[in-house]
Amino acid sequence: MKDTALVILGHGSSKHPSSSIPCRLHADTIRRMGVFHSVHCGFLKETPLIEECLDHVDAEKVVVLPNFLAEGYYTKKVIPEKLNLEKQDKQIQYLKPLGLDESIQDIIIDLTERSLGDWKPEETSLILLGHGSTKSKTSKDTLLEHIAALREKTSFAQITDLWLEEPPFIKDWQDSAENKQVLFIPYLIADGQHGGWDIPELIGMRRDVYDQFKSHTVSEYSVKLTSALGKSPLMVDLILSLAAE
Repeated sequence: MKDTALVILGHGSSKHPSSSIPCRLHADTIRRMGVFHSVHCGFLKETPLIEECLDHVDAEKVVVLPNFLAEGYYTKKVIPEKLNLEKQDKQIQYLKPLGLDESIQDIIIDLTERSLGDWKPEETSLILLGHGSTKSKTSKDTLLEHIAALREKTSFAQITDLWLEEPPFIKDWQDSAENKQVLFIPYLIADGQHGGWDIPELIGMRRDVYDQFKSHTVSEYSVKLTSALGKSPLMVDLILSLAAE
């Protein structure tokens, strides 16, 4: 793919400094591999901004990959408008968000295996924590499809979903957990404001002391909270696979 530039698009944040780190790190890793003409990033809330990210791309072909975990308002409407795809003079392939790919299920399983420690899946509730959206009714569909598949692929006593902006809400997790051991995985690209600040507090953990590989006591529950799914190094393989296709 030496004639092709890869552009990875993320959300970023003006409030939390680490929101764009996974996207930038994955881009750096792929850049060092030397398989593309060049590798770039663009963000909604940070520089380089999405509306400017194609200005300095000089490859013959461009693959644009939204580093988002669901199809929704941003990937369907906002990003295409900011890229102004119809008026670009480059040969651009705008891909679906990487979160739609079935490989996400394997990345979730890998994260559970590294985080469980001496916990048994058969005695553990796995709760995936999504963002949700008031602007797109389909934003939850992707995670729900992955959860249905994970119930077939794993032996967790329970696998369910909770959300920041839609019911069932993360703050009410004790109403949903069916087991006293609970493993939480943020279905997010980066820890950022939500994963690093909001979610620990909503669960009842101090955000400055929790360790994803240690259990913490909240009420009568033993809980573990991992880092955001998007930080997994396996995301690099998924990005490469989608770009190659």
